[in-house]
Amino acid sequence: MTFRARHIALVALVSLSLGGCAATAGPEESAAGGGGTIEMAVSETCVEGSDPQCIDVDGQYVLHPASFDKATVEEAVVSGQQDNAVEITFTSEGAAVLSTVTDRAARAGADARLLLKIGDDIRGAIEVKEALGGDEITIALSPDENPQDVVDLLSKG
Repeated sequence: MTFRARHIALVALVSLSLGGCAATAGPEESAAGGGGTIEMAVSETCVEGSDPQCIDVDGQYVLHPASFDKATVEEAVVSGQQDNAVEITFTSEGAAVLSTVTDRAARAGADARLLLKIGDDIRGAIEVKEALGGDEITIALSPDENPQDVVDLLSKG
């Protein structure tokens, strides 16, 4: 399932990480970044100029949320499976946040968006059809973004 967003799209989700299995870097993958967080929030779409909190996320207008939930990242690597993408593994706590926030977004209806914030920037406003489970996602980036830069941002926390 692919969710299109401003600079990113969630393109794959592995439902469960089986005991002790971890992603390994292939020859085309760069070094992994450990730690860090992705902040997540549920918002709703808005009409440009309708509210001072209505912000543009690459042509999609959403209300800036009052707060974000932090999902702790265990590891982030440049994907060896998909061009211009980052594979993210959450800690068990981070996976619980992912599940909870995506469930909230899915239940909120068609005008709801999952906002993803990496570093200081909201980098995606994604329509979510159903809650995501598991602890791994792949985020596809726009062609003008460097996946290693995203991995580095996630490593900074």
